[in-house]
Amino acid sequence: MSLRIFHIIFVVVCIMLATFVALWGLREWRATGSTSALGFALVFMASGVALIFYARRVVEKLRDLP
Repeated sequence: MSLRIFHIIFVVVCIMLATFVALWGLREWRATGSTSALGFALVFMASGVALIFYARRVVEKLRDLP
């Protein structure tokens, strides 16, 4: 497996993890009304969005590599 493929797979897994944790935080916020759970969810939502932009940039940059 090339470093390029490994990197893309790793970033995709990180995006999925950030989405899962954000949904978990939202579910906890709904159940308990805790502001820390809401903050947790917002941080991971922002991380997921940032990782999506990062992934797009990396794919464009690494497109020419074998």
